[in-house]
Amino acid sequence: MGRIERLREAHLNLEHTRYRTVKDLSIWDHGDHSGESIVVRKAHGLALLLDETPPIILDDELIIGLRTIYGPIEEGMNVLGGYGEVPVNPATRHGLFVYPRYLTDGERVKAEAAGIREGSCTSHVPYGAEKLMTLGFGGIEEQARKRLEELEAESPLDQAGIDFLRAAIITLQASTGFVLKHAEEAARLAQETGDADRRTELEGVSEICRWVASNPPRSFHEAVQLYWLASVVTLLENQGFTPLGRIDQDLGPILERDLESGVITREGALELLECLWIKLNIDDDLTTDSCRNIMLSGQDSEGRDSTNELTYLCLEASASLRLTDPKVNVRFHPGSPPELWERCVEMVKLGLGGFPAFFNDEAIIPGLIRMGVPVEDARLYSCDGCQEIIIPGKGDFYPVYTSVNFLECLHHTMGMPSSPEGEAFKAISSSAVVIARGHGEAKSHASFREFMEEYERQIDRAIVDTVSSGNAQDAALAKYSPVPFLSSTLEGCIENARGKSDGGTTYNFTGCNGQCFANAVNSLAAVKKLVYDDGEITLDGLREALITDWEGHERLRQRAINRVPKYGNDDDYVDSLAVRVAGHFIEGVIGNRNPRGGPYYPGIYTFHHISKGMSLNASPDGRRAGDSVASHISPVAGTDTSGPTLALNSALKIYALGPPEGSALGLRFHPSAVRGEAGTRNLTSFVKAFMARGGYEVQFNVVDAETLRAAQLDPESHRSLVVRVWGFSAYFVTLTKAYQDEIIARTAHGL
Repeated sequence: MGRIERLREAHLNLEHTRYRTVKDLSIWDHGDHSGESIVVRKAHGLALLLDETPPIILDDELIIGLRTIYGPIEEGMNVLGGYGEVPVNPATRHGLFVYPRYLTDGERVKAEAAGIREGSCTSHVPYGAEKLMTLGFGGIEEQARKRLEELEAESPLDQAGIDFLRAAIITLQASTGFVLKHAEEAARLAQETGDADRRTELEGVSEICRWVASNPPRSFHEAVQLYWLASVVTLLENQGFTPLGRIDQDLGPILERDLESGVITREGALELLECLWIKLNIDDDLTTDSCRNIMLSGQDSEGRDSTNELTYLCLEASASLRLTDPKVNVRFHPGSPPELWERCVEMVKLGLGGFPAFFNDEAIIPGLIRMGVPVEDARLYSCDGCQEIIIPGKGDFYPVYTSVNFLECLHHTMGMPSSPEGEAFKAISSSAVVIARGHGEAKSHASFREFMEEYERQIDRAIVDTVSSGNAQDAALAKYSPVPFLSSTLEGCIENARGKSDGGTTYNFTGCNGQCFANAVNSLAAVKKLVYDDGEITLDGLREALITDWEGHERLRQRAINRVPKYGNDDDYVDSLAVRVAGHFIEGVIGNRNPRGGPYYPGIYTFHHISKGMSLNASPDGRRAGDSVASHISPVAGTDTSGPTLALNSALKIYALGPPEGSALGLRFHPSAVRGEAGTRNLTSFVKAFMARGGYEVQFNVVDAETLRAAQLDPESHRSLVVRVWGFSAYFVTLTKAYQDEIIARTAHGL
């Protein structure tokens, strides 16, 4: 068994979890911080976390370092520190959320009143890896010091800017110390080992860490080591949400230089990358909804194809290891190499749990330009922690989470409560923006036209509410929980002497999601047909059926399920409603502004679709109270009965509206549909047709229901089975049964 096999097996056996500890830390126990600003105190909190994190080096590792400090889990809490549903059953009792206390009691009360937890940050953006690879921690620190000197001389009254720069310097110094600590530990272990080969490896790792503690990397090994330890720092400051951006662009040039000079072989580079891949899975026993997405290939700022050797190595590492992280996404455009298409389609056929997802430059880049992003930057896009579109290293995205629930809006239009009687919605994350609105009055609408006009007014009200609540929380986040380390790596923050929470970055978006989309449009179609077109029931009668969860109305429910056209079958009876709803939402969101001076940025996504459904009353599409809803712009499970091409056609009508934040179409294929050379050709043609017609992003599960049911019965024999859930993938056997059943219920298409 080779090094990578041993490391993978040790990881799957959770050997690294023995180093996890729960610590109650406070900066107030380490000096007098009473005269310092919150951002400086927050920086001291990160420095304390890094100081308390021991340097861990496991057997065989070439890339070293480990997160060890976690938060407490009380009875009923999830790994995010809340009390809502998380789709993965955690293997250990540790919480991802932990941060030293740095607020005063009074500040903490005010932060919590505004919906902000001390230390919380949920921004789905990667740290600026390109900047870090160019300057290193020391170079960024020097940049911050020079800017601080300028500011103190030119604008001595700009205390906020001075404080941010001081905080950034504190976190960068702490990061340097964190890396040096690992250099010392590697040197110590090298002296203790009796294995000459391992001594040489550890001495080399020690030298690498000593260099990258403050300098930019000179080799691929140094780059990967720095990349990982910076990821750990980001993990601690941002509480587990760490997308990875365009790793093949950030590290690819360094690798190509090493390959050309003979410093490293392709096999050696793959081994280092596989070591990194295993490290990126350190928390996947807690949740694989970790946001560790990578984006590969695409274009550079000049529009040239950017595929490189590291692109292919990343695909190879993921296919070989079959782990849940990082989530692999690949950009395509007319100049993409045929080899890239072939490699990616073959990966899909392996059934790697949605790896890779396919993104379309020709559709996504114009959407970013629509939001005012210059084409040179739009070409650099990546995805965030799920599938939303971002500009890595140059902007903010999800400082707070805002959304409009289309199904709730329908309930309000009908004058009924959106939640089942006696049940309260619990946010799965303290960062969620929850709008608590009373349902509308029960009204009679003489025509479906009047009904739709009222429905659109409900969407407009929901947009106003979520923007208002989001902006209030956004402002509170900037005040009580800034992120000086992450900000220091992003373009614009040091130059503007403002963190990303204060609008310091080049792009300051706030994502806003339209949720429960397919169920809502199917429900609108049911209202139109059952109430207004066929007159089978009055609106009052339908409302009563829903409030009673269809009790006594089973015949009507079956007609709603089986006799009303469903989104995902290229039927304009329902698809025209989908286009109207999506278009109204997109236009209603664009134009709103956040406190950081940036725009709201609409897309159509539904995450945690099981728990979303649990909080919602019955709906006119035949769904019972508490049942799951569909994710993103995918059809409701089992309703796309006319084949994948017609499901694609329905989605393309939404993509034609150009949602700048994007959306995702998820499909499941039976393995027989993609078998052999014919399967490769057919799947390639399917994706290319999707892109040629303006589709943004598509992802696949290739697995049959029989395998999934067998995994439910015998999880130990199927522990490596990975499936795509929404914007993340998970080991099927670790999912809660509700999520397993929903994935089984999805239509298995042929081609």
